[in-house]
Amino acid sequence: MYTEIIDRYRNSDLDDAGMLAFQEELKVNRELAREFQLEQDIDDALKDAETIDFLSKVINAQKEYKRLHKGLGVIIQTGRKYWYAAASILVLILVTGSILLLGPSQYSNEKLFKMYYQSGESVGIARSGNGLVVEAVIMYHEKDYRNACQLFTDILIEDPDNVAIQYYCGISNIEIKNYDEAITLFSNIISENNNLYIEYAQWYLGLTYLIDGETNKAKEIFNEIATEEGHYYQDESKSILEKINKQNKKKNILNKMLFFVLPF
Repeated sequence: MYTEIIDRYRNSDLDDAGMLAFQEELKVNRELAREFQLEQDIDDALKDAETIDFLSKVINAQKEYKRLHKGLGVIIQTGRKYWYAAASILVLILVTGSILLLGPSQYSNEKLFKMYYQSGESVGIARSGNGLVVEAVIMYHEKDYRNACQLFTDILIEDPDNVAIQYYCGISNIEIKNYDEAITLFSNIISENNNLYIEYAQWYLGLTYLIDGETNKAKEIFNEIATEEGHYYQDESKSILEKINKQNKKKNILNKMLFFVLPF
């Protein structure tokens, strides 16, 4: 519920008044306090490499135990103690895995897209020009994206180099979930080089890759933006990359846990 505001507080993205307001709310809002503490606990767990090393040693000990006692027909008393320890480790893995999976910082591609995507954002387009352009722009601003997309596409048949129309056609395609076409249009704008829409096209190309499941390609785009000083979306790209990397780190931890569980 409070994921975004917690992240903004912990990353110092709030102004002084916002930071103070958050701290005061933390004192009286039990749900906020619970999520805030859970977020800190998860980060601490992720930083604790010793936990993973410990689990690895337990698995190696188990394999060695099986190797030494393979084929023996006797009951060894220490085996019971070992399985108690193994059961405890399994419980630890399940609990930690549940926290990682169900905690408030679970950033799916869809969730990140919804957090950063601004529906129908305009970039200096005017309701002028021929009648078809005017009609398309009106539909766009009225959020009739499917019909707007069709009209923008018709205009591009006659005027394929119109960067502004390509941009708005790309946004309209995102809205109707036609991601392949949106990717093509934004890529074309970027390849044109010097024009008003390049920075916007880069940002929305990254978001389109993200919602389309192409996470690595999205990260490449966001990395380019994040390292370009003065880019309009530099701060947003740094923020979204931090969340993507955080999510990937959690997945790696869970994969390691699953690897440790399999021998049991």
